[in-house]
Amino acid sequence: MAAVYSGIHLKLKSPRTPWPDKLKLARFAWISPQCFLPNKEQVLFDWTSHALTGYYSKKVEFPQEVLEGLWTYLDDILRSKKLQNALSHGRTLSLRLPMAQVINDRILEAASGTSSASISTVLSCCQGILSSSVLSVTYTTRYELLVELLARLCSLACSRLQLCGEHLRPQEFEVLLLVLGSYLVVQRQQANPNRVFAQVTTHLLQPLLLLRYLLGVRVWAAADDARVRQHLSRDIRGKVDAVLQSALFLPEHLPSYREELLPETDTSAPKRSATSKGLPSPVSSILKRLCDPALCDPSLHFAVRSHSVPMLFKCALDAFCKAGDNKMVCFRLLTRLVTALGFTEELTVTSTFDSANWSLALLALENLLNFSLTADIYNVAADRIQHGEAQFNLYRKVAQLLFYNPQSTVPAWYRCLKTLLALNHLIVEPDLDEMVSSAWVDADCAEVRVKKAREALLSAVLQTYTKLRQLPRLFQEVLSVICRPAADDLRLPLLTTGLQRSLTRSLLDSPPSQSVEICSLILERVQTYLLPDLEGKDDMALKLFSLSTLLHSILFGVKSLDNSTPAPVVRQMQSLMGKMLELIKLLLQLLGGKESGTLWFESVHKVALLLSYSWVEVDMLFRMHCSRYAEQSSSVTAAEGSCLLPGVVQDEWDQVFSVRPSPASQLLQQLLALQRTKQVLLGTHISPGANIQDVLCRDARFIVRAGKASFSQLSDELWDQQVTSVDATTYSAAHWFVLTSNLGLIAPYLAEEDMSHVAEVLLDSLLREDPPESAEQQGACLSVSLISKNLLESAILVELPPLYSVIVRCLCRRILGILSSTAQGSQCPALLKFGEELRAAGAEEKEASAMETSGETEGISPAWKRLESVAQEILSPSEATKLTGTQIESLTCLLKIARVVNPDAMSPEDHTECFLLLFFIGTNILPYSDTDPSEALGLLKEVYGLMTSLQSGRNVGSVLKVVHGSRLLEAAMSSLFTQSHRHLSVDPDAWLVFVKAFQDFIQCLIQVVIQRRKSVRLNLEKITSFAVGSGTCPDTQGPPGSEELASLQLRLACLSVLCQAMTSSLGQSKTLDETLIQLLAKVTEAMGPAVQLYLRGHTCGLHSQAFSVDVVRVMVQAELAWASSPTPDGGERKDLPHMGLYRSFTQQVLRELCSAPRPMDFLLSSLHFLSIYYAAAEMISEPHLGDLYVSAVQNLRTLLSAPWLSQSEVRELEAPVREVLAQLVVRSSLERFHLLLEAVREGLGVALVWSGRHKDVLSTLLLIKMLATCPLPETCSKAFWFMAPQIISAVVFVVKECSKEKPLTATLAVPALEALTSVLRQGEGLLTNPHHVTLAFGALQFIPLELPSMEEYHSAFQAVHETLFAIIQCHPQVMLKAAPSFLNCFYRLVVSVMHEGRQKGEGDSAESEVVLSCSRLVERMYTHIAATAESFTVLSSFMVAQYVSELQKVTLHPEIKRHLTEGIYKILDLCMEQDVKFLSATLPLGVREVFNELYSSYTHYHKAQKQGEEKYSA
Repeated sequence: MAAVYSGIHLKLKSPRTPWPDKLKLARFAWISPQCFLPNKEQVLFDWTSHALTGYYSKKVEFPQEVLEGLWTYLDDILRSKKLQNALSHGRTLSLRLPMAQVINDRILEAASGTSSASISTVLSCCQGILSSSVLSVTYTTRYELLVELLARLCSLACSRLQLCGEHLRPQEFEVLLLVLGSYLVVQRQQANPNRVFAQVTTHLLQPLLLLRYLLGVRVWAAADDARVRQHLSRDIRGKVDAVLQSALFLPEHLPSYREELLPETDTSAPKRSATSKGLPSPVSSILKRLCDPALCDPSLHFAVRSHSVPMLFKCALDAFCKAGDNKMVCFRLLTRLVTALGFTEELTVTSTFDSANWSLALLALENLLNFSLTADIYNVAADRIQHGEAQFNLYRKVAQLLFYNPQSTVPAWYRCLKTLLALNHLIVEPDLDEMVSSAWVDADCAEVRVKKAREALLSAVLQTYTKLRQLPRLFQEVLSVICRPAADDLRLPLLTTGLQRSLTRSLLDSPPSQSVEICSLILERVQTYLLPDLEGKDDMALKLFSLSTLLHSILFGVKSLDNSTPAPVVRQMQSLMGKMLELIKLLLQLLGGKESGTLWFESVHKVALLLSYSWVEVDMLFRMHCSRYAEQSSSVTAAEGSCLLPGVVQDEWDQVFSVRPSPASQLLQQLLALQRTKQVLLGTHISPGANIQDVLCRDARFIVRAGKASFSQLSDELWDQQVTSVDATTYSAAHWFVLTSNLGLIAPYLAEEDMSHVAEVLLDSLLREDPPESAEQQGACLSVSLISKNLLESAILVELPPLYSVIVRCLCRRILGILSSTAQGSQCPALLKFGEELRAAGAEEKEASAMETSGETEGISPAWKRLESVAQEILSPSEATKLTGTQIESLTCLLKIARVVNPDAMSPEDHTECFLLLFFIGTNILPYSDTDPSEALGLLKEVYGLMTSLQSGRNVGSVLKVVHGSRLLEAAMSSLFTQSHRHLSVDPDAWLVFVKAFQDFIQCLIQVVIQRRKSVRLNLEKITSFAVGSGTCPDTQGPPGSEELASLQLRLACLSVLCQAMTSSLGQSKTLDETLIQLLAKVTEAMGPAVQLYLRGHTCGLHSQAFSVDVVRVMVQAELAWASSPTPDGGERKDLPHMGLYRSFTQQVLRELCSAPRPMDFLLSSLHFLSIYYAAAEMISEPHLGDLYVSAVQNLRTLLSAPWLSQSEVRELEAPVREVLAQLVVRSSLERFHLLLEAVREGLGVALVWSGRHKDVLSTLLLIKMLATCPLPETCSKAFWFMAPQIISAVVFVVKECSKEKPLTATLAVPALEALTSVLRQGEGLLTNPHHVTLAFGALQFIPLELPSMEEYHSAFQAVHETLFAIIQCHPQVMLKAAPSFLNCFYRLVVSVMHEGRQKGEGDSAESEVVLSCSRLVERMYTHIAATAESFTVLSSFMVAQYVSELQKVTLHPEIKRHLTEGIYKILDLCMEQDVKFLSATLPLGVREVFNELYSSYTHYHKAQKQGEEKYSA
C-alpha cells in the first residue's frame, strides 16, 4: 500500500511525468478503491488546484486538452458521491484561496469573451463549491472575494442577455442565483453596515442594476430555457432587490440619510451626534454610481437609470417608512431621485435631455408618484402646518413639468397626472384648463393604450370633482377650451364610450341642481359665443356640434325627475327645457332656405336633429314620471302634425326632414320617428282626424326602409353605441341596432315586404363572419352580425309570430333557392311544389291567422292540404338532386342558422314545412363525384340532427298530420341503404358520428309515433317489417365486403335503435307491451345473424368497436325484456335465444377491455354492456357465473389502473364502473364478496405504495369509493363494515405517504380522501367506534394545500372540506371529544383560502372563481359548526381569535371577505359576553383592532338582523 501511495504521489509531483499521464493517474487514484492515500480527497483536490493556479500564474505550462481535463476532473471530484459521503462523515476539505481567485478570474474572462477554458465547466465547479457548506467557507469567510465573484457573475449574465439571438441556458443563471443566495446570507451577517454599503455601491450596484434591467426588458424567445424564463429570472430579480435593500437602506443608515436629506431648519427629527460614525452622503454616493457613464453602454444608460430609480425608492420606503415614520426623509429622497431622471432641481428639463427618453422618464416618474401615494408620505395638513407646503410645491413643479412638456402620445403622462390628482386635486387645479385641453378636448392620439390611460385620467377627474361638488366648475373649463379657436375638424370625439359611462355615474352621484347648472352653462355658451357668429362658419358649426353632443350626453345621464324631486329643481329644469326649445327653433329657422351639402349645413342640421331628439325623449320621460313638470308644461302649445316640438311650424319641420341627411342625421330621424310612435301609442300625440293605424304603419315603414341602401354592402365596422359617432361605415350597425331593439314596438305595423327585408338582412348578416374584436371593444362595440346573432338567440322574435314566420319562410326560400339552382332541382316536382307552398303561405298568412282565431281546425286549412301534397311528392320516387361542393357549403351554413331557430316559436305549418324540406335534403341529394364526400356527410349529419331537434316541444308530431311516420322512416332508411356505398371513403369516425345522428332521428320519430297513440301498432309493424326485411345476410362464412359492411352497419343501426325505442316504451299499457314484446322478438331474431356477420367483418378496427358493443348491448336489453315477460300460456322463459353469441362476445370484450389503449367510447360502451350482460346471466342462472364475477372484478381493477388512462378519463369511467360493480354485488354471495374484499385488501398494501405502483393503489381506492355507495346484501354489508376500520387505516397511511411527494397530491391523495369521505358518509350509524372516525384527522393534516395549479388546489381543498363535512354531518358524536382536531384541520382551510384570496390586482378570473368557490365552502362549514353548538361553544372564542389573527396579515378580495365574514358571524353567535371581553383583553394590539372592527360590523348588521328575525319568528 505504501508503494502504491508513494508511487502515485511521486509521479504526480514529478516534473518528468507528462501531464496527460498525471491526469490519468489522478483519475485512477480517485476512482480506484485499491489506491489508499492518507487524506486522499484533500491531496488530489490540492494537486488539481495547484496545477490550475500554476498554469494561470505562468509557472506551469501544458496543452489546452490537459487544461480542459483538469477542470473536468475538478468538477467530477466536486460532484462525486464519494466526496459527498466523505464530507457527510466529518472529513474536512478546504479550498485554497488562489483557486477561488482563479475561478473568479475565469468568470471575468468569460464575461469579456477571452476565456481559455470551458466556462460551463468552470461554472459547474463554482456551483459545486458553493453548494457544499465545507468548501464554500473560503468564499463566505472572505467577504470581498464573494463580492468580486458576484460582480463578475452579474457581468457574465449581462453579457449573455445583451447578445442578440443568443439562446439562454439555465446554468449561468442557476449559479448566479446560488451565489446571490450565499451572498445575501453573508451580507446580513456582516457586523459593519458601513463596510457593506461601501462594497455594494462601489462594486455591486452597477452590475446588479444592469442585470435587473436586462432581465426585466428581455423579449423571451421560444428557444430560451423555460426555467430561465419562468422561474430563475423572477427569483434573481427578487434576490437582487433583497441585496440592495439590505445593503443600502438598513435602519442603521437612517441617521446618515436624515443628516443628508433634511435641511438644518427641519427639527422634526433628531440629528446625529457629532461623535457618531455614519455614512458620508449616502444618497449622493448612490446617485453618483447610478448616473456614472460607465454604468453600461450609452444607449442603455438612461433606460437602466430610469428603471432603477423607482426600485431604489421602493426599497427606501419599505425600510424607513413601514410604521408611517420618517416621511420627510422619504420625501426628500423622492426629490433627489426625480432629479436623477434628467431634470433640474426646479424640475425643468436639462439641456442634455434627449426627447426620445420621455417615455422612460415618465414611466419612472409614474412609479415614483405611485409609491409615494401608496406609502402615504403626503399628508396635506401636516405638510402645510409643519413643512411650509414643501411636498405640495414639489408636486406642483411636477405638474408644471408635465403641462409645459405635454406628451399626449405617452400613456404614462396621463397616469402621472392621475396620481397627482389622487394626491391632492389642488396640485393640478391651477392648470385645469391645460389638462382639459391637452388630455381631453385637444388630445390627438387614438392609440389604444393611450386611449385607455386618457379615459382613466378623465374618469378620475370627473369622480374627483363630483366628490368636491364642483362638477360645474370642471365643465366651465371644458366649455372654455372647446370654444377656443382651433382646428375643430381634427379633434377626436369629445366623449368615448368609457368616458360616457363615467360621466353618467358622476351625474347620478351629483345633486340634480348641478346637472341643470351644467346644461345651463352649455346653453349660455351657445347663446353668447356661438350663435352670433354661427351662420356660414364651419368652425363654429363644429363647436356647436361638440357642445350639443355634451348636452345630449348630460341630459341622458341625469336622474329623471319624479314626484320626489324638489320643486326648485323642477322649475330649473322646466326653464332649461324652454331655453333648449328656443334654441332648436332658432336653428330650424337658420336652416331654412340654406343650401344643403356643405359642412356647415350638415353640422347644423345634425345639431338640430340631435337637440330635437334629446328634447323630445327627455320631455316625454319627465312628463311620465313627474306630475309637477307635466302640469307646468301643460300651458305650452301642443305639437302639430308629424312635428314633435311644440311651437315649431310644420313647414320648418318638414323641410328639415326633406333634406338628404348624413348618416348620423338619418339615424336621428329614425329615433324621432320612434318617439312619435311611442307618443301615439301612449295617446299623447294624436293629430285631429289622423288615422292612428296609418301613422304607426308609416313610421314603422320609414324606420325599416331608412337603412335599405346601407345594407347593399354590409360594413364590418364596429359601432361604439354613441349616436354622435355614426358615420357612413358604422351607420348600418347603428340602424340595425335601433331597428332590432325596437322590433316589439314596430313589428305589428310592418307590411309583409318590410318584414321580408328584416328577415333578409338578418340572414345575410348571420352568414357573414364577425370582425375580430379587441379586448376593449368586447361588450362595448356592436356589428350587424353580432346584433343579428343576439336577436336570433333572444326571446324577442318568439313574441312576434308573424315576423318569426317570415324569417322561417325566408330561410326555407334560401335553402330552396340553392336546391332549385341545380339541373335536377329546377325540374323536381317536389321542389316546385315547395315553391308554390311558400308563395301561397305568404299570400294567405292573414287569412290563416284569422282562421286560427275563429277556432277552425287546422286539418281543413288549405295550407295543410298543400303540405300533404308536398309530402306525397317528396316520398314519390324521383331523380336525386346533385350538389357541388360550394352548394353543400352554402347549405351547411344555412342549416347552422336553422339550428338556432326555436322550434316552439314556429307555427305548426312552418314547422312542418321546415321538416319536409330537411327531409327532402336528407333523402334526395347527392354530391357530384368530384365533391369531398366528408362535406356531404357533414351536411347529412346536420340535417338529421335538425330534424331530431324539431321533434320536440310545442309542435312535436305536427309533420305526422300530413304523412305517416312509418313512411318517413322507410324513405329515410331506404335512401341511406342505397347510398351507403358513396360514403366508403370518408373517415370512419366521421361516418360513425353520422350513424349516431341518424339513430337519434329514428329513435325520436319512433317515440313520437308511440306517444301520439294514433295507429301505433300499424306504424310499428310497418317500420319493423321494413327494417327486418330491408336487407338479407349473405350465406357465407367469410367476412363481408366493404359495401356490404356499410349497408350492414346501417341496418344494424336501424334495428338496434328500433329495439331501444321499443324497450324504453315498455310499461305504458298492457296492450302496447304485448305489441312491443312481439315486435322485439322479431327484431332480435333478425339481428342475430346480422351481428355475427358484422363481427366477422370487423375483427380489427377500433373505430367500430363501440358501435358493435352498443348494438349487442341493445340486443341483450331487448331479449332481457322479452324474457322477463310471460309466455302466451303464462309460463316463464328460462333462456335467451342468442345467449351463446352474448357469451362469446363477453369473453371478447373482457379480453379487449384492458389489453391496450382503447377509445373512451368503447370503454364506456363495454362497461354498460357488462352490466346488462351480468344481469341477464344472473336471471337465467348462467353456469360459471362465479368465474365471470372474478374475471369482471379483475378487469375492472386492471382498467382503473391502466397507465394509458389520464386522471380525467378515469373520472369519466367512474359512473359506468360503479354501475357494473353494483350489478356484481347486488345479489352476490358472501364467498364471492370475500374475493372482492381480498382484492381491496391487497390493493392497499404497504408494498404497493412504497414500490411506486400508484395506479394500482388508485384503482383500489376508486373501488372502495364505489363499493361504499353500492346496495349490498345484508351478509355482504356486515362483512364490508367489519373491514371498514382496516380500510380507513390503510387510506390514512396512503395519504401520509403521498404527502412526502407533492406531485402525488392530485393523482393519489385526493382520490384517497374521496374514498375515505365516501366510507365515512355511508358509514353513518355503522361505524360505532369513534376512534375509527377520528383516524381521518390524521390524513387531513398531511394534505398539502400549497400546490402549483389552481385546479389541483381546488380539488385538494374540496376533498379536505368534504371529509370534514362528512364527519360533522354523519358522525356528530365524534365531535364531543375530537373538536380540537377537527378545528385544526379546518383552520388549515381558512388560512389557505385567506392566503389565496388576498388582493393581487387584476388577476386571472378563473383563479378568482376557484378561490371564491373555496370561500363559500368555508362559510358553509362555519354554518354547520354553529349548528352543532354543543361541541364547539367552549372553542368559539378560540376560532374567532384564529380568524382575526390571520385576517390581520392580509387584505382580502371583497367578495371572498364577504363570504368569510358571513361565516365567522355564525361563530360569533356562539360567543358569550365574557368571551368577547376575553378576546378584547388578550389579543395583541393590531389583531385587537381587527377584532373590534369585526365585532362592530357583526353587532351593527348581523346581530341586529338576527334579533329582528327571532322577534318575528314563531
